[in-house]
Amino acid sequence: MNWKKWTGIVVVLAVLLFIGYSVYSSSQGEEVPTVRTAEATEDAVTEIIVANGTIIPSESQEVMGQGIVSELNVVVGDTVEEGDPLLTYIDGTSYSASFSGTVTQVNVNESEPDNNAQQGQPSVVVSDLKELEVEVQLSRSDAARVEVDQPVTLTYGENEFAGTVAQIDPVATQQPAQTGTSAALGALITFDENPEELIAGFAIDADITVAEEDQVLIIPIEALNYDDDNQPYVYTVTNNAAARTEIETGIQSNTTIEVTSGLSAGDQVILSPSAEISNETQVEIEE
Repeated sequence: MNWKKWTGIVVVLAVLLFIGYSVYSSSQGEEVPTVRTAEATEDAVTEIIVANGTIIPSESQEVMGQGIVSELNVVVGDTVEEGDPLLTYIDGTSYSASFSGTVTQVNVNESEPDNNAQQGQPSVVVSDLKELEVEVQLSRSDAARVEVDQPVTLTYGENEFAGTVAQIDPVATQQPAQTGTSAALGALITFDENPEELIAGFAIDADITVAEEDQVLIIPIEALNYDDDNQPYVYTVTNNAAARTEIETGIQSNTTIEVTSGLSAGDQVILSPSAEISNETQVEIEE
């Protein structure tokens, strides 16, 4: 066999290898992505705002006096009745309990000057520890959704208590933050039934129900996407192809969101679609 024949065979083999490689590369590039899906269903959805609360007495009396204390009638932990004497100053000024409660602070000593007013703290504090409430601070976005009389689930360790938003402050105040201060709006939550095992001053979690709907169309939040114009959309699957579908949304829980238009019950939506998913992409649904 002469060199011309060898050259021809090599050329043919090279062409066949090139074609085979091209076909293989093309098949690899067209590999169909596998997706997880969920069905749009009709169910209830509840939107909550999570806040960190502090358990506080329902009523407190702060005595702010000054002068030399001539008589101190109480110590921390004493139970007092309305009208019981608390302390008296050398000038004859005296203070009594304005309601029945527990002495929770005493910052003075008998026969010594009371300088608490200059330091911005009370001399004696009496608190009603039999009736407890919860104080929370709301961010600007949360404050716009919270209203008086909304139901609240209060969680303390493994125990849950039902509560109600009873009061919202008329103005926001500055609160300490990691980067300085930020404005927050105070709100007061009352217990529907007064608990006996809670201690004032401890933190408690408050889940405030701000909206709820029954039997509406919902999808998992994992399926929700937003475009550059903040328009929500999802990818539905029809005949093994993804279809970009714009939707309108309503209220949302921690895991689901209401769809008010754009979908129907039974539609399959892609969960957490990857960057390779776009309109008309062929997909394979994960079993």
